[in-house]
Amino acid sequence: MMNVRSITSEIKDNLKQKTGSRKDEVTVMQAMLNDPSYTVGIYTKEGKTGDYCPSADARNMVANIVATTTKISSHEAKELASGYEFTKSDAQAMVNVSKEFVNTYLETGRKLPLGGRKSMSANLILKHVPEREKNCSFSDTDGVKKTTHIPAHDAIKVICPCPSWLK
Repeated sequence: MMNVRSITSEIKDNLKQKTGSRKDEVTVMQAMLNDPSYTVGIYTKEGKTGDYCPSADARNMVANIVATTTKISSHEAKELASGYEFTKSDAQAMVNVSKEFVNTYLETGRKLPLGGRKSMSANLILKHVPEREKNCSFSDTDGVKKTTHIPAHDAIKVICPCPSWLK
């Protein structure tokens, strides 16, 4: 079984550039879904208020799906779900759903709180960036500064103040 902490540590130790990696996304998601020992602390204004285990949450969802669709008992469905090992394709689907949830939810105009963790409390919000002209850092052959047109677009703004439990 994959251990989340060792996988994230291995990725971090072998990091040569901070580009995205679909392979690493799927590997981390698969580990999160399969590792029942991986928990993260949940923090609020009062400090640490609990723990969250992604594997337990995913298994509860699977058990609910199995019990509802097959009409077997919840207890039996939980036993089946607890023995299930999430595959790479399951992890890829969860990564895709997670990303699309973030994109779709931000379109509502509401802030998406990612939840308080030990050393951060991050929120995302969609921000419209208006069309503009931007000066380039280079000049043309005559020494005239160049400008480039940036069309209007949307961007994700991260709001991450110092958490109250660290103050």
